[in-house]
Amino acid sequence: MALDPRANVEPEAPPDFSLQTSFGDDLKYFPYQLRGECEDLEAYEPGGFHPVHLGDIYDGRYKVVHKLGFGGFSTVWLARDSASDKWAALKIVVANESSTYETRSVDSDHSVVLESEFFDVATRKFWIAGPNGHHLCLVYPVLGPDLSRLSKGIHTRFKPESAKALMLQAAQALSVLHAEGLCHGDFTASNIAVRLKDDFHAFNEEKFLEVFGRPRTDPVRPYSEESPEPHAPRYIVEALDFLSSSSNLLCERICVIDFDQSFTATSAPTKLGTPAKYLAIEVAVGEHASPASDVWALGCAIFRVRSGEDLFFDYDTNSPADVLQQIVKTVGDLPDRWKETRFDEDGNPTKDQGEPFWALEETRPLEDGVHEILDEPQGLFIDQNGAPQDPAVADPAPPQFESDGPPRVPYTEAYSGMLWKPTAVCVDGGYFAAYSDESDEMLKAFPKMAESEAAQLVDLLSKIFEYDPAKRVAAKQLIGHPWFGHSQRKRKRVD
Repeated sequence: MALDPRANVEPEAPPDFSLQTSFGDDLKYFPYQLRGECEDLEAYEPGGFHPVHLGDIYDGRYKVVHKLGFGGFSTVWLARDSASDKWAALKIVVANESSTYETRSVDSDHSVVLESEFFDVATRKFWIAGPNGHHLCLVYPVLGPDLSRLSKGIHTRFKPESAKALMLQAAQALSVLHAEGLCHGDFTASNIAVRLKDDFHAFNEEKFLEVFGRPRTDPVRPYSEESPEPHAPRYIVEALDFLSSSSNLLCERICVIDFDQSFTATSAPTKLGTPAKYLAIEVAVGEHASPASDVWALGCAIFRVRSGEDLFFDYDTNSPADVLQQIVKTVGDLPDRWKETRFDEDGNPTKDQGEPFWALEETRPLEDGVHEILDEPQGLFIDQNGAPQDPAVADPAPPQFESDGPPRVPYTEAYSGMLWKPTAVCVDGGYFAAYSDESDEMLKAFPKMAESEAAQLVDLLSKIFEYDPAKRVAAKQLIGHPWFGHSQRKRKRVD
């Protein structure tokens, strides 16, 4: 069954955007109407993203079937390769970054990255000439979702044992890189993906559509009356949801991706393109990155994967100065040598005249953050005290909106050993829809992390979030830490 590239593109009745037109003064496009997150529509412009449509064929062999994901510098598409009759992931880089993208990555130059089970590298590359410029396209093996998509606030969380197993592998992967004198430079939960079982790779296009359905799309609507083409696509595509499959296609095996910020330990930069919330403190104040900076990022990823939340993040943490405030709030006062660091108007450290750093008055010690991590309750229906409730007594409130329905549906039995969904838990008849004062009260009904595990995790993170990079624990020293359990435990698949 061929995929109709125009299927599910034009809605029967366009949404009413009358309440949103006030935003059109600075933006080119109306917001998209899809449940999942998508790339920034405003980046479809010269120098930006390449417009892709379902059914497009690239390099004479790769037919686009779905979207896998996106980042600040690229979109990633699921394609069927007619030459090999296999699936492939096409990473199409924004035009402005394409010419330098390859030179920034060290992955293909080192055998450890090419040969290790923890990494995948591009198998082919080619160039695409489009309306927004020339784009580098890298061809990769297809992977499952990244860990940040599977550990996301009230929406989805890992079971404790799965989180430990995955992050043990992350520590092992980092140890392999560092042993070869390499640093990843962007070691975030978004750059650690899970591998897919052989069942997925055996799908043909017809079976794929049978399992996952047609891609969800939404027309791109400019504020002007002009067509979005040629710079933007006719429609935007929601990324593939692997968890919509009734059978578990995910392995508890990781793959570290995106080496575009990588560097050798002997040529360390003072600036990294990693999100501010993962920046090591020494990089945030303008010092050189190092293997120790990767370890700091690993600690941030561990907290995210175990808790579903980011440790050093507030709603406006976007710069080194911002994250420094969050770090001091959590870990403690800066050493004297860093207290005089000044920052420019964008929050970047500067040696010229700038604003001095100022710490927030509030504190939230690391121990408190760990002890507040929520765990799964004993059932899907609980009262405000966390005790199980009879579903017949709970009297769940009906969804207010159609979009409220899917979050209330728990993961299928196939995923129950790996993931759980806080939004599927009914607390005294109510469900989570978004963070609010009311939801904060509901969260109190959830059990907290066991004291024994909390003590181990605090110990682990305290070793990682050491301000002095020279004293910070090395990746290879983390592997045997008791929080991970048995350091040599076999990685398992969740069937």
